[in-house]
Amino acid sequence: MLFAILPPLARGLAVPEYWVGAIYTLSAVLFMTMTPIWGALSDRRGRKPFIVFGLCAFACSTLIFAAAAQAGEAGWVPPLAAIFAMALARTLFGSLGSATNPAAQAYIADRTSPAERTEALAGLSAAFGLGAVIGPTLAATLVDLVGVPLFMVIISATVLAGAVAVGWKLPEQSPPKQQNRPINPFTQFAFGADPRIFPFVLFGCVSWVVQSLSLSTLAFYIMDSLGLDERMGLQMSAIALAAGAGALIVAQIIFIPAMKASPRVLMALGAGITVAGFAIMIAAPNYAGIVTAYLLISFAFGLARSGFTGGASIAVEPEEQGRVAGLTTATAGLGFIIGPVGGLFMYNQLGHVVPYYVAVVLSLIALALAWYHPGIKRVQNIVEMEPDT
Repeated sequence: MLFAILPPLARGLAVPEYWVGAIYTLSAVLFMTMTPIWGALSDRRGRKPFIVFGLCAFACSTLIFAAAAQAGEAGWVPPLAAIFAMALARTLFGSLGSATNPAAQAYIADRTSPAERTEALAGLSAAFGLGAVIGPTLAATLVDLVGVPLFMVIISATVLAGAVAVGWKLPEQSPPKQQNRPINPFTQFAFGADPRIFPFVLFGCVSWVVQSLSLSTLAFYIMDSLGLDERMGLQMSAIALAAGAGALIVAQIIFIPAMKASPRVLMALGAGITVAGFAIMIAAPNYAGIVTAYLLISFAFGLARSGFTGGASIAVEPEEQGRVAGLTTATAGLGFIIGPVGGLFMYNQLGHVVPYYVAVVLSLIALALAWYHPGIKRVQNIVEMEPDT
């Protein structure tokens, strides 16, 4: 929802686009730093407590964001002060709300065999994708009626209700594991260099950089290409974002289960389709072309994300699932450290389509990594030898 809300909000406050990128990036730095910690802690204390904790932190951060938006729109504080307050709200999400993702991913890994894990994790990603469909659509509908602050309050209440439901209903039988391993960012990131998972982590970093380039520039690209004001920009970008999220869900709920493909095939196919999507984006003559390109990019990311998360999980032992979930989740943080600031800088200073040329080059690198790296081939062999349970 923030990718639909923030660009028009920034235009309304008359602040430069790179401040929006800075909000994403600050949150992403903390997200990248903390997700491996939360994942490792979930190995010790179980998954459910960290799922609930992260949701509660996200609800609180959204309330702070609502207050900042209200203060900025009402003129109670200068526009940059409002932006800084929004960035503060996102730091709360990045540092504490980041506990949910790795714990949820490890919860799935605890309960699946290697042969079925990629498909199961695709279902989890599809659940996040469903939220990405609902968020922009709700933003386009409700922000126009109630304004950004009240809309954010509604979102916060919804997330808090989700936390209560998880705490009340989700069963948790994961035994504590790996009690004696030190937990700090250096130890956790060093695990990323483990040859079993390094190619998957690297592929994930590249994929998330590419995805963040498209996400952070899409609304601005639509507004500038079509000459739209803030209100119409919100409407049109929300439709495109929701359509892209829908394509991601189709990839993960329908396409992946039907294919029964290995992580390697999903990664390679995702990278290849991404190249085609950005090529269409560069050449798109109108709104329909932009949406078509973003549909392809999102569909491809659904394949690629399921591939590298599933592959990394298969590559390690059961007692390492929290750690590897934290690392693969942290790749999103790295993507949003580099993508928004770098993408919006290129967008403003070098040309509107320059970020998309960069995305094509990165996707070609990811394609070569997925198809030729021996560590990724090894996981494919594990999947082929492991029967479904």
